[in-house]
Amino acid sequence: MIRIKREEMVKLEDVLHLYQAVGWTNYTQQPQMLEKALSHSLAIYVALDGDVAVGLIRLVGDGFSSVFVQDVIVLPAYQRQGIGGALMKESLEDYKDAYQVQLVTDEDEKTLGFYRSLGFETLSTYDCIGMIWVNRKK
Repeated sequence: MIRIKREEMVKLEDVLHLYQAVGWTNYTQQPQMLEKALSHSLAIYVALDGDVAVGLIRLVGDGFSSVFVQDVIVLPAYQRQGIGGALMKESLEDYKDAYQVQLVTDEDEKTLGFYRSLGFETLSTYDCIGMIWVNRKK
């Protein structure tokens, strides 16, 4: 049985396999950055099958005016079993009083449908547009 647990501290070696399994090379090629990111997160929730992490959600922000869903990962063999939704619901419940919860994701219907089912809307709903600055020198 899968259980969701909020973790105060997550060790890189306990979750690196999640990032590797979904091909997030920005993190896997820079594990020192991921280790720092994990330690500076607002909150991390891990889906566990026994003692093995099979999913993770990582939040950043101040927890009051703005919460940003940075990472949502479920091992491919565990996808489509409600684990991602359970991770999202658990974290959203803990931050239900925050002014806004934001995320950036791939623009495909399956992914958008998943987030819409949890109550997320596109920025265009509010006559807004997302913008990003990326440090391309790294």
